[in-house]
Amino acid sequence: MSEGALVVYARNREALCLYTWHPYMYNPQLPRWLGQITVPTLVLWGASDQVVTPDYGRAYSRLIPGSHFELIEGAGHHPEIEQPEVFVERVAAFLNQ
Repeated sequence: MSEGALVVYARNREALCLYTWHPYMYNPQLPRWLGQITVPTLVLWGASDQVVTPDYGRAYSRLIPGSHFELIEGAGHHPEIEQPEVFVERVAAFLNQ
C-alpha cells in the first residue's frame, strides 16, 4: 500500500473503534432506528460471513418495514469486494423494480 492508502486505512480503523468499541459493535437502540426506515431497503449479506453471520442480516431485515434480504453465495464479510459483479447485479435489479 502507498503511504497515503495506509493513512486512510489507519484512520478508518480508528473511526471504527471510536464508533463501535463501547460496547463492542452494539447499539441497544438499533431496533428502534431500523423500524423507522421508510424507503425501499435491500439487505445484502455474504453467505459465508464469519464476522457477523447471516442471521444478523435476516434480523435487521425483519426490523426494517418492507425490506428485502438476500444472501450472496461465495462471499464473506465484504460481498461488495468478494463478489462485486453479483453485488452490483443485485443492487441494480433492486433499483430497477
